[in-house]
Amino acid sequence: MYDKNTLNPKNSITSTLPLVSVVMSCYREPLNWLCEGIDSILNQTMADFELVIIIDDPENLSLIDKVQSYTEKDNRIKLLINEENVGLAVSLNRGIENARADIIARMDADDIAEENRLQMQIDFLMANLHISLVGSAIKLIDEHGTVIGHKRYYQDETLIKKVIPYSSVTCHPTWMFNKALHTKIGGYRDLFTAQDYDFLYRVLDAGEKISNIQSSLLRYRVHQQSITGGFSLNRYKVRHYIHKMHHDRMRLGLDTFNKSTLNEYLLKTKDNSKINDLLAKLRRTKKNSFIKKVFYLTLLFLFSKDIRERVYDHFKLKYILTMHKEVKNDI
Repeated sequence: MYDKNTLNPKNSITSTLPLVSVVMSCYREPLNWLCEGIDSILNQTMADFELVIIIDDPENLSLIDKVQSYTEKDNRIKLLINEENVGLAVSLNRGIENARADIIARMDADDIAEENRLQMQIDFLMANLHISLVGSAIKLIDEHGTVIGHKRYYQDETLIKKVIPYSSVTCHPTWMFNKALHTKIGGYRDLFTAQDYDFLYRVLDAGEKISNIQSSLLRYRVHQQSITGGFSLNRYKVRHYIHKMHHDRMRLGLDTFNKSTLNEYLLKTKDNSKINDLLAKLRRTKKNSFIKKVFYLTLLFLFSKDIRERVYDHFKLKYILTMHKEVKNDI
């Protein structure tokens, strides 16, 4: 997938093009989070990069002013402002299309990259030319930046293919991949949600390989919006559509993505008022109200087919991971 000459940092010294383009889309993130994210890229141990920032809210003047102040201090930053709110997928495609480097690194505006992130990922791709996309382990941080947990993703190619029907196999803002891969699979698609999951599925379906560095190279911010978003079933419904497209590619040899068909599918599988009411109550339940959470989750399990499938998928994933550990131990 990769050319050693493209990936060799020594060759980039004589080139006017950066070695890596870091692509970050912004919407309405708090300014202090945005500054921490930008600073973490600008302070990388590897300096040969550009940072492409796409602002997807043209009316957010404070956000625009803040990024523009950065561009005046550092010419490695390229600012793109969308004429209207177009969503994450379209914004990322625009950023990647305007990127000058052959290598793309993803970054979110509310996360913090470790200072050696870019160098470690470039070194990994140089040493593993058969890998098309690499992510990394992450540290989970709260709204104040305090580390509250760690998460690792999978390296084994066979395990990644077994896991992806039930879970994402790498953390989106940690990705690094060749720009040609983005072109090959047709870029991100506007699915309302789970665009990264769809991207990964198409990478694997195209015969490309995915891996993860086991060191934590990103501090991933967990905040209220991301927590409550986890209770939404919309992403799960879109996942069903992504699975269907995968099976069509494998069975028919063609991609059946159609935005109108997706809209019709989501309308057809729309939750009834009882499910929506229970989900709303679950979202409003305080962290320490364990009994209430269990009560609402039990009702959702009884009344919602999607919730039941999510629970079954959780146990299937646990079984796959357990069996994989047993195989490794036998070896």
